[in-house]
Amino acid sequence: MKRPTCMLLVGMVLLSMGTGKAFAQAAAGAALQGTITDQSDAAIKGAKVEITSKEQGWTRTTDTSETGFYRFELLPAGIYGVKVNVSGFSTAEAKDVVLQVGSTTTQSFTLKPGSVSEIIEVTSAPPLVDQQKTDVSTNITPQQIQELPLIGRDIADLAYLSPGVKSADSYDPTKMRYSILSVNGQGGRNVNVTVNGVDNKDNTVGGPVMQLPAEAVQEFQISTQRFSAVNGRSEGAAINVITKSGSNNYHGSAFGFFRDHALNAAQKLPDPGNTTNPFRYVTPPYSRQWFGGSIGGPIKKEKLFAFFAMEREREHTALAEELTALTQLNLVTSLGAQPSVTVPTPFFENRINGRMDWTINSKHTAYISVSTQANNSLNDQSNGTFDLTEGNFTKNHLQVANRRSIRHQHQRSAGVHPAQVAVQRRPEQDRWAAHFQSGI
Repeated sequence: MKRPTCMLLVGMVLLSMGTGKAFAQAAAGAALQGTITDQSDAAIKGAKVEITSKEQGWTRTTDTSETGFYRFELLPAGIYGVKVNVSGFSTAEAKDVVLQVGSTTTQSFTLKPGSVSEIIEVTSAPPLVDQQKTDVSTNITPQQIQELPLIGRDIADLAYLSPGVKSADSYDPTKMRYSILSVNGQGGRNVNVTVNGVDNKDNTVGGPVMQLPAEAVQEFQISTQRFSAVNGRSEGAAINVITKSGSNNYHGSAFGFFRDHALNAAQKLPDPGNTTNPFRYVTPPYSRQWFGGSIGGPIKKEKLFAFFAMEREREHTALAEELTALTQLNLVTSLGAQPSVTVPTPFFENRINGRMDWTINSKHTAYISVSTQANNSLNDQSNGTFDLTEGNFTKNHLQVANRRSIRHQHQRSAGVHPAQVAVQRRPEQDRWAAHFQSGI
């Protein structure tokens, strides 16, 4: 093994062995359950249920209980193959079972007597109704994130697809470019956002701390009513975001959006020196470039996976001065005023995400994810009465990071209660998150 890879694996192990106090954790995974019966609807005890991740190739197994029930917990959202076999019955298989974050998918099987070498493919889709669901929520799928337009590339805009959600005015002047969500008539501050299960909430003014690169978001769930205490800390809504990971196949993306000054229409700007026509038509500076992409794949197939995404925004804009203010400022230039027809308002930002997943063995998996957002802007809180000696600047450097290790255990389910599952979690191993902001 090459030295950099070895050092990275050692780092992940050390992180997974940490004992520090964890931040609040939300349910960042999915669950799969079902019942195995024969053609007379009698429960089949001891049937072996095996699931396989289509993206990363790892498998998990469990046995059905006395009532034929099985359940897997804490599964990464994605596409799975499910296979059931037991002595005296044909093997049944469902090839493409989709699991969504925060949801429980039910996939039941009816086995036919026959040889175990005979495989019967189950083509019926799982029920659309989540029988374990108690909250009012909407899942935003990977297809929606990839295909729906996002003018500011803020995935929170897609939350407007959920009933009861609309836009609200910004309550924080440093977050004028954020999607502010009013849920069921609320003001937008009481929305709790988590990324891969760790807190991304601004404890000072409410709402999200940072925005993720849209290329790094796999899917998310927005719960607007009756969500569980796991996703709590809010009376408004809970948004549960998960980031993309690498897979056994290399995959990536690239995008670019560009708007040039030469394509802009002329605007009416003040011209206090002209007494007959106090306005003149000019084209203020405005150019915008937004580009980036992602790449993911295996470092070692079915064992170690990496994913990286980056987005860069560059914007050169200006704010038109009011005619009255410009006229008055021109009168006091001897006192140090620096009037200008336009006040520059440039904005520059980087959003970066990196994630690594490790299938340690059949019983242990781990991952580490780091996201950062860094931006700086000038005069973003100015209005049309400023001169070049006034104004403001804003600098933000925001981070959210977490690592998680999960122990999986093969066992026989003892009953139908969801607590008796094939995947067990060690909450103390969900470790850390951090975010900080430098201000105005």
